Amino acid sequence: MDWAPLSDAIAKNHTFLISSHLSPDGDNVGSQLAFIWYLKSLGKQVDCYCADPLPQKLSFLQDSALITQNKPSGGFDVLVILDCSNITRVGWDCGEVSIGMIVNIDHHRDNANFGALNFVDASAAATGEVIFSFFKHCGVAVPAHVAVDLYTAVMTDTGGFRFSNTCGRVLRVCAELAELGVDCADVYERVFSRHTPQALALQARIWSTLKFHLGGRVCSLDMPHSLLDEVGAKYSDSEGMADNTVTALGVEVGVMTKHSPEETHFSLRSKGSVDVGKLAKGISGGGGHSCAAGCTIKKPYDEAMKEMLGILESVL
Repeated sequence: MDWAPLSDAIAKNHTFLISSHLSPDGDNVGSQLAFIWYLKSLGKQVDCYCADPLPQKLSFLQDSALITQNKPSGGFDVLVILDCSNITRVGWDCGEVSIGMIVNIDHHRDNANFGALNFVDASAAATGEVIFSFFKHCGVAVPAHVAVDLYTAVMTDTGGFRFSNTCGRVLRVCAELAELGVDCADVYERVFSRHTPQALALQARIWSTLKFHLGGRVCSLDMPHSLLDEVGAKYSDSEGMADNTVTALGVEVGVMTKHSPEETHFSLRSKGSVDVGKLAKGISGGGGHSCAAGCTIKKPYDEAMKEMLGILESVL
């Protein structure tokens, strides 16, 4: 990766806005916090806007309050968009803000290269890994709390080192971050093993919707948005449930739906025989990785699920 254009853009500009995708996850949040720290360490003026609130389980990350839901106004020299395959994933109209240039840093293979500068490494397990590579190139002395941000980014996007994007390089990166002061067991426990009673109640209700389709090759879980109010849970309390849909023997594709009366969002998982990233990209606004992707069909659940099962049947 040629990092010179990024270093040059940072050196020549002063005001920066950072943003990332809807439904923040560990890579989204960890990458933003690490980049906020870096720019501020250089004396830059930095704002960060995320259209959706952060999951409570990620609030332990230092300075997480810097990622706000206060929609930006005025102008910025540079908009840095992290971990987004396309610009619509930020969930807000970037044209409403005066921007000098857009910098796109990501690891999704289907990235649309929408920035004036694009730094996309599809071989990286997480955008946090890409940012750590940039920091190492620049000779940045990464403090312990930023190492935690980057470790969280990589750990979550590898599913706790369970997904197929976990490799020797990824583990070496995490070993470097651990040596910088990350308590790996503590981060894992905070992210994956702490749940509110309401979150567990929500997950129990989601489990009760378990269904198998197409001769057992597809497994689905379902969460109507109304369920959140019923159990007093947050949207983010369902994060990670999609990964359970491919744990049953014989299942090739997992589907987790979250829906309102007007539209249905699909989180898709695959054991490898079906490229769900390619499948999701065929639906407006969708995309992702070969084994984990997402898309939204603007139809009620019954109609949208029927359409999705038809698509899956054609590729299985």
